[in-house]
Amino acid sequence: MAKTLNLKRFSNLAVLKQIEFGLLLRFLRPYSDHLAQRNLPLCSNQDEFDYDELAKILMSPRTDTPEEMLDALYFVDALLGLDVYDRLLEEATRVGAEVAGSQIAPADLTIIVWLEDREILERIHAEQFRTKQRKFESYFCSGPQIPPMPAVSDVLQAGLENDLNEWFDTKKKGRGTKVFPFVKEDEVWFLIRHGQRIKREGTIKSDGEANSIFYRPEKFDVLIYYANKGELALHADTMGEKQAYCRYIGRHLFGNDNYFRMDDPVAKYTLDPLIEQGRGALICSDVDGIEHIRLVELYIEHKSGQKDIEIRRADDAFTVLENLKRSLSEEANSTTLTKAKFKVLFEGTEKERIVDITPPNIASFEHDSDSEFVYAWLASRGFLVQDRQRESMDEPQVVLTTAGEPG
Repeated sequence: MAKTLNLKRFSNLAVLKQIEFGLLLRFLRPYSDHLAQRNLPLCSNQDEFDYDELAKILMSPRTDTPEEMLDALYFVDALLGLDVYDRLLEEATRVGAEVAGSQIAPADLTIIVWLEDREILERIHAEQFRTKQRKFESYFCSGPQIPPMPAVSDVLQAGLENDLNEWFDTKKKGRGTKVFPFVKEDEVWFLIRHGQRIKREGTIKSDGEANSIFYRPEKFDVLIYYANKGELALHADTMGEKQAYCRYIGRHLFGNDNYFRMDDPVAKYTLDPLIEQGRGALICSDVDGIEHIRLVELYIEHKSGQKDIEIRRADDAFTVLENLKRSLSEEANSTTLTKAKFKVLFEGTEKERIVDITPPNIASFEHDSDSEFVYAWLASRGFLVQDRQRESMDEPQVVLTTAGEPG
């Protein structure tokens, strides 16, 4: 549901006039009562149609703007800015929409598809915006014992929001921070909405006069606390934000600003299985949800004292190394693996998706939902440091060590 709008293309007079007039009327007709209340009666004569007034209305939605109209504007505007013409044409043909001829402009096609089946635009939009790579950095609790997960009360949430508001304000990112907690059985997801630094952009008013606007962009960060591991996984842009999240989550959930180890992070990942098992580390037949895995990129740091990092990119990095008659296990004393990129085909999908692992504590996924299956594979092949140590140590006290530095 589109709650806020910042139309970049659909409120542009040039774009509006590119749309075939009959299509534009069909698109607007369900909202004719609202448009009439805003002094824009729909008329069938294009020469009399007030495009200027329509642009003003689209640039300034009101609280009484119909939700369905907001949704329509949001999805159509978002797709107009993307190179998805072929995808839209394929879907329009599949559902039998009238797209004959060779003169269908991108804006026309987008509206045709919306009028035919709005779910198509929503799905294509989701493909474009929800499959962006998501990088999580993991930080673990500093003590030997993991305390029980406290209840995420309204008071706790308000205290967390207040501290984050103060922090973002001192960084010139404004106030208005909002925390959305989602509690699951063994984990809590925190969606953090906050502002970014003020931006200024030049604009042209409808009468042609130059103007400018100031605005504060909105940003969402994602935090996941895994209660059974004492782990906080962060998706945020800056180191300062990550430190603030560790500090304030530690303070409000566990009463300890230093609950999470950021200065000396505990390692979560290791790439040693690629050295120890070779191709065997890619076996996933025992993991639900994954069809196959390929190693397509590997960062190899040579211990020469020269910061010598070799990057191998290929459809199959193991094949390249084999052709070069090289063995990661034979080179283990003189090299360190600092990053690996895999292409993973998940069950029920046609296209492989990328997974990056960077020791000691960074993993990137194209879909948040991929992580469950990927973690099962990582655990089964020995990529998770703590699992390896639990299996290999006889003593109950475990000393965690960092498995290499990111390249």
